[in-house]
Amino acid sequence: MPSDLLQLRLDQNRSQPQQLQSPYLTPITPDHAPELAIAYLGAYPPGVAANTLAEANEEIRATFANDYGILQSSWTFATVAGTQVVGAILVVEQSIWDAELAGPFVIDLFVDRSYQGQGRGRALLLAASETCRRAGERSLSLRVGEGTSPRAYRLYHDLGFRRWPHE
Repeated sequence: MPSDLLQLRLDQNRSQPQQLQSPYLTPITPDHAPELAIAYLGAYPPGVAANTLAEANEEIRATFANDYGILQSSWTFATVAGTQVVGAILVVEQSIWDAELAGPFVIDLFVDRSYQGQGRGRALLLAASETCRRAGERSLSLRVGEGTSPRAYRLYHDLGFRRWPHE
């Protein structure tokens, strides 16, 4: 079993319901694709996710084409600065890489490095987990790896994500 999978048990997370309103969150549509690609490219160190804007555009195109799973628009959000998209959480109905892993799966959570450290990643993750919980989902999972920053690891731990499978 992969040890790089993390899961948040939504049915065991008894914290206060999260506020879904935020001045810098918005639902994502395919019209956001060009801005998402720019934010995606700016979110990771060079060579980790995409090397060029063309590669970033292809990743976002593939996401909207459901190449990485069925994108669930009601669980997927962007974070904006003014009117510019600067990050996003992209959630699919189920991981296409882990058949035994049930429930929604975060295929990407990114915030342009210029906007990191402002609580935007936390707001994105809370909005996605709360909408999944309200939809009756029992868990939300994600994978960590080379592009995962120490700050992101702390955020996942603070919000209750734990290694999967659970011991």
